[in-house]
Amino acid sequence: MKKKYIYLPLLFLIVLFFADKIFLLDFFQTSFYQEGNPVYYAQRRHLFEKLQKDESLSKKNLALAFGDSRAYPYSVKTLPASIQNDWAVYNFSGPQAVPAYGFYWFRKILESGIKPKVAFYVVSPEGFDDSKGLLYEPFLRLGADEEFRKTYWDQFSTSDKLEILKEKFFSIRKIKPGFKLFWSRLTSKKLKLYKPEQNHENLILELGNGEQLAYASVSNNPKKLEKDALRLKSIYLSGFTPGEIEYFFVEEFLKLGKQNGVKTYLIWPKVYPGYRAGYYELGLEKSWWPRIQELASKYGATAADMNTLSSCELYYDGSHQSVLCILEQSEILMNDFLGKKKLP
Repeated sequence: MKKKYIYLPLLFLIVLFFADKIFLLDFFQTSFYQEGNPVYYAQRRHLFEKLQKDESLSKKNLALAFGDSRAYPYSVKTLPASIQNDWAVYNFSGPQAVPAYGFYWFRKILESGIKPKVAFYVVSPEGFDDSKGLLYEPFLRLGADEEFRKTYWDQFSTSDKLEILKEKFFSIRKIKPGFKLFWSRLTSKKLKLYKPEQNHENLILELGNGEQLAYASVSNNPKKLEKDALRLKSIYLSGFTPGEIEYFFVEEFLKLGKQNGVKTYLIWPKVYPGYRAGYYELGLEKSWWPRIQELASKYGATAADMNTLSSCELYYDGSHQSVLCILEQSEILMNDFLGKKKLP
C-alpha cells in the first residue's frame, strides 16, 4: 500500500501539466486583461486592427510613435494645432519597452501595406542594459508573437531562449496571472474587468489611438523630484551593462524606414536633471548616444536629443516629463519634417 504513495508526486505533476493548458485558450491569449503593463501590450494588438480599418488614412498623413513609457504622449493632440486636421497619429509604445518592441510593430505595420509618413522612435538608454533582462520581460513574454520569436531566435540571449522554452512546458509562465488580483476581483464581484470592453485601463487607451496623456503636471516639486530621481537611478542605472542586441533592432528599424520612405526620428527623451546626471556618470552621452547618431546618419534618419533641444522643464516624475513638454517637442520635430526649421 505504501508503494502507491510514491506515484502521487508524478500524478500531481501530470494533473498540473494538463491543468496548465487552460492558459492556451484563446481568451487567455487575446482577451485576458489584468492591470498595469500587460494591459498596454494586449491593447496594442487591438490598436493594430483599428489602424488597419481606419478609412480616414486615405485623406490624412500618418505618423507612428514607438518607444517606452516616455513615448506615451505622442498623439495628434500633441501635434501643432495648425496641422492636427491633416494628420493621424497611432502610438505603439509600451511600458519598459525595449527598442525591439518598436521594430516589432513597425515591421508588422509595413508588412500589412500601411505606409506612414513619419515615425517617432523614442529610444532610452535603459533599454540597452543587458543586466535587467528587459528583452524577455516584458517584450518577448507580452509583446512578441511566435513568428517574431522564430525569425530572430538567433539574436536572443541564452537566458531569454531558456525562458521561452519554459513557456512551452508551462503556459502559465507567459500569462503570469496575478492571484492576488484575481482574488480581489472575485471577492468584489469585478471579474468582468478581465474583459477588454470592461477594463478601465484599456478603455482609456481605446479613447484615442494608443496614447496616454495622464503624465500631466504644470509645476515642479523639486524635493519630490530629486528623491524620485535618486530612487530611479538606484533601480535602473545600477549595474548598467551595455549590450549589443538592441543596436541590432534599431538598425533593422532604420533599414525598414529607409526602404519604405519613412522619415524616422530617433529621440532621446528628456528626463529630470537629477536622473539625467546618472546617464552622464555612466558616460552614455559619449558612448551610447554617438552610436545612435551614427546609425541615424547611416540610414537617413534624424537623431534628436531632447535633453539639449527642448527648453521645457516640467516633470511628472524623475523619469518622465509632463505631457505639456511633448507639445513643444512635437513642434520641434514637425518643423524639421515640414522644412520650417531644420534641426541642427
